[in-house]
Amino acid sequence: MRHHMLTLLTMLLLLLGMNPVSAGETSHVVIDHQEMQQILDDFLAEQSLLLPQVELRLTSVQFPAPYKVPMGRIEHQLIPSRPGVLGSRRISIMTRVDDQIVSNQSIRVEIEAMAEIAVAKEGLRRGTMLTDNLMEMRYQDISRLSEPIFARADAVGKIVKRTVRLGQPLQGQQVEYPPLVKRGERVVIEVHQAGMTLSAVGEARQDGREGESIKVLNTGSSREVISRVVAPGLVRVEL
Repeated sequence: MRHHMLTLLTMLLLLLGMNPVSAGETSHVVIDHQEMQQILDDFLAEQSLLLPQVELRLTSVQFPAPYKVPMGRIEHQLIPSRPGVLGSRRISIMTRVDDQIVSNQSIRVEIEAMAEIAVAKEGLRRGTMLTDNLMEMRYQDISRLSEPIFARADAVGKIVKRTVRLGQPLQGQQVEYPPLVKRGERVVIEVHQAGMTLSAVGEARQDGREGESIKVLNTGSSREVISRVVAPGLVRVEL
């Protein structure tokens, strides 16, 4: 009788298009290469929204073997080997079922990141102040660059910290604004207190850019004070 009932149940499940699960067998879902590709494509699409000036392209992918996970609420989290995905050679795919981690796989990738960036139009020596005619915009792969400059305006007026060769990309860590105050320069020291502004003459002991704090010698009192650079030739003591 029991065998007859099991046979009827199996036939009913088959008629309904459902696969019967044998006793002791665990239901599971297979994450195959096609699904991994879709998960990866969705992830890169999300990253592209965070980098609107960059076009991300997959040039090579090596997937792990298909893997099984239990049935339930399945979620995938992708973690690139480098923050922000640019330059990543590996992306981990962490799979959760009902909020529990059940798998952690690794996908080897080659990601091309194409963007228009500023490059040196000629060889630039250290200390050169960048002007519009010293650079040009070029569309190229930036996946190996850490701080590419996407607009001329972000570089014009800055000075080169080290030599840059012809055609070499300009990067944020290679340039900086020139100091508003130079070491040995005569400056005005301002102090704001109780609604009044007091001033004195001083001598800068360090180079300083806007907002930086530097040592300044008050030439009247021969005392050294820490002051914040406000403008060319002007520093302010913060009380």
